Amino acid sequence: MFKTNLFKAGALLAFGLVTSVYAVDACNDEMPKARGNAHSVNGNSTGSISGTSWGYEQWSAGGSNSMKYYDNGTFEAQWNNNNDYLARVGFRYGDNGPGKSVVGMQYTADYKYTKTGNAQYGYIGIYGWTVNPQVEYYIVDDWFSKPSEQYVGPKQGEITVDGATYTIHTYVRDNEDSKTGKSTFLQIFSIRQSPRQCGHISIQAHFDKWNELFKGQTASLPGSKGGQKSIQLKFGNVTEVMLMTEAGGGATGSVNYTYFDMSEDGQPPEPEKEIPRQPFGGKAIAVPGTVEAENFDEGNYGVTYSGTQGASGEDGDHEYRGKDYASVDIVGGGTGKAIGYTAKDEWLEYTINVAQDGEYDIEANVSNGTAPGTLELSLDGKALASLSFTGVEGDWDTYELATGKATLTKGEHTLRITIANDNTNVDYVKFTLPGAVIPPDDSIPDAIAQVVRMNNVASTVQVFDISGKFMGKVELLPGKTLSESIAAKFQKSGVYMVKSANGIKKVRVTQR
Repeated sequence: MFKTNLFKAGALLAFGLVTSVYAVDACNDEMPKARGNAHSVNGNSTGSISGTSWGYEQWSAGGSNSMKYYDNGTFEAQWNNNNDYLARVGFRYGDNGPGKSVVGMQYTADYKYTKTGNAQYGYIGIYGWTVNPQVEYYIVDDWFSKPSEQYVGPKQGEITVDGATYTIHTYVRDNEDSKTGKSTFLQIFSIRQSPRQCGHISIQAHFDKWNELFKGQTASLPGSKGGQKSIQLKFGNVTEVMLMTEAGGGATGSVNYTYFDMSEDGQPPEPEKEIPRQPFGGKAIAVPGTVEAENFDEGNYGVTYSGTQGASGEDGDHEYRGKDYASVDIVGGGTGKAIGYTAKDEWLEYTINVAQDGEYDIEANVSNGTAPGTLELSLDGKALASLSFTGVEGDWDTYELATGKATLTKGEHTLRITIANDNTNVDYVKFTLPGAVIPPDDSIPDAIAQVVRMNNVASTVQVFDISGKFMGKVELLPGKTLSESIAAKFQKSGVYMVKSANGIKKVRVTQR
C-alpha cells in the first residue's frame, strides 16, 4: 500500500545470527515440473491453484494490469501507470478466519524471476497479513527503487539469514485501508541489503525473530484525538504467506517468475517420478490409420502431454490412464473416449509409424460448445496441418470432422496435436492415403480375435462403416474370427472400421 505518514515505533533492537542450509538452488536448478497451462486473472481477484496447496491474488489501485499463473505456481504480471499494484502466489488461509499460528512452522520459498519497469516504490519478496493483532508484513529481497524510511519506517535492528543481512523496520498505519477496511495496524519490513532475483528465503526465521523481539512492546501515535494512542508490536496468526511483487506511485513494468516453490515444513518438493517415454500400449500407431486422442504416449507431464485439471468426477474417466496423467481429462464422446475439458494450447504427443510416403487426407473428430476452433498438428517439431471446425453452441455431444491434407514420409515420427481453443473435445485424428490398397482380411493382424480364440472367452467391439457412421456392437464368440462375427451380424460384404481397447482397424468382410 502507498505510504504517507511516518511514526517512530519502538527502540532499536539487537538481532541475532540466523542461518540456513538448503539443497535446492533456484538460481541454477530447473523447475521440478513443467510450467503447464496459463490461467488469466481478471481484476482484483483471489483463488486457488488447482492441484496445489497454493492460491493466487491480484490487487491494484488505478492504472491497467494483467496477471496469469501456471499449474506449478510460477506467474507473470504486467502493469501500467498504477498507483499501487500487487501480484502474488502462495499460501492463503482466508482473510476473515482465525489465521494460522506460525509457532513450530518452517515456511520457506524458492524463486527465480526477471523484471522490467520503474516505480516510486516497489517490493519483491514475501508478503502477507496476520490477525490478533492485525499486521501487514514484508520480507523484501529486491525492489524497483531502494526502500527508504519514508515508506518503510525507521530501522529497528538487523537480522542475518540465508547468508545476507536484512534491516528490520516498523511502520504504524493509522486509520488506513487494510484487510478489514479502515483500521490502525502495524507494518513490519525485513529488507535485504543486497538485492537478488533468485534464491531461497527462510521465511520462518523472520517470523520467529519478529515474534521474539517485538512481543510485549508498543508504539505510540502522537497527536491522535483524545491523547496518546498506542499499538502492540507483535506478530500474529498468518492469513497469507505469499511470494509477491508490488509496485506503486505511477508504476509501469512487468515481472516473470520462472521458478517457484513454497513449503510450510521446510522440505523441498518431492522429485517427480520418471516415466519412460514410449508409445501407449508399447507399439507405435500405424499410419494410414487412426490416432485415438486418449492414447497419447506414456511419459512425464511436459514431455508427452500437457493439460489442465478440471473434469468433474462424474464425466472425467480418471482410471483409463491413471493418476500419473490426471491433468488430462478423458470423457465419453464421439466414437467412445475423447479428450475433454481442455484449455488453449494444451497438447498431446503420439508415436506413429507411417507405412509409405505420400500426401495423406486428415480428418479429426472434434466438438466445441463455445466457439469455432482449430487443431494444430506438427510432426517431429515441424508444422504439419491446421484443421478448423465450426462448433455447435452449447453442444459437446455433436462431433464434426475437421479436415486437411499433409505429406508424410515413411518411418517412425512424433505427432503433436495442439488444441488452439478452450473447451475443445478431441475424439481422434485419422490419416488416409488415397488410392492405398486395403489388404485382404487374412493379412490384417487380428489381435482381438486371436486373444478371444486363445482364451476361449467372449469380447465386444464397436463397428463403423468406412465413413465413420456407427453401425452397432458385435460380440466375438470363441472360435470365431472378427470378420466372421461381423458378417454374421450385418450380412453384408465390405470394409468396416472396428474399434476396441487396442485401437481402430479396418477389416474386409466377404459375405459367403
